Amino acid sequence: MVLRDAMFRQFRRPTGWLGKLIAVGMNIEHAGLWRWALEHISLQPDSVILDIGCGGGKSIEVLARRARHGKVYGIDYSKDMVQTSSFLNRGLIRSGRAEIRHASVSRLPFSDDSFDLVVCFECCYFWPEMIESLTEIRRVLKPNGLLLIANEVCRDPRFDERNATWARLANMQVYGSQEYRVFLSRAGFGAAQIDTRPERNWIVVVVAAPAL
Repeated sequence: MVLRDAMFRQFRRPTGWLGKLIAVGMNIEHAGLWRWALEHISLQPDSVILDIGCGGGKSIEVLARRARHGKVYGIDYSKDMVQTSSFLNRGLIRSGRAEIRHASVSRLPFSDDSFDLVVCFECCYFWPEMIESLTEIRRVLKPNGLLLIANEVCRDPRFDERNATWARLANMQVYGSQEYRVFLSRAGFGAAQIDTRPERNWIVVVVAAPAL
């Protein structure tokens, strides 16, 4: 019980040996969600992509395979995850196809209009200011660039039965489709496309940055 609770508390900002162990698990466990989420967009081979909350780094590898002539940037709030992700993707980094930085979603270290795609896999539960973070993401997206949010936990009628206990232990804020629409609208985005897999509790949100 003590180890379980300690693991859940690590989800927000994995650190130390336990955090690195959790990152390895996430690299494996989240692969199905990534594949399903990426089916909802058309990714160009030369896309420039930002992966927010890149964690253990496997998602960067997945994105780099799909954007084989582009570049993938990753950020994470945990310095230990930056180190872990950088080690996993050291070949991509050496070749100039990936770059990983320690940073927060509320203050992205990139210029305006930098990215064709921003992905947020399993991380927006932990953002302290949702609208502020989404506004910052909109700033770094190119006009008509896409934001993709994908989570394994979505607020639905069966949520409490499945996930309430561990979401509380991990201090997660869990949202449903309508909440995402409201957040995105307040952050200056247009209409979002949202898909769910209720049997898995998965949700994917895709929305374009405003055109010029």
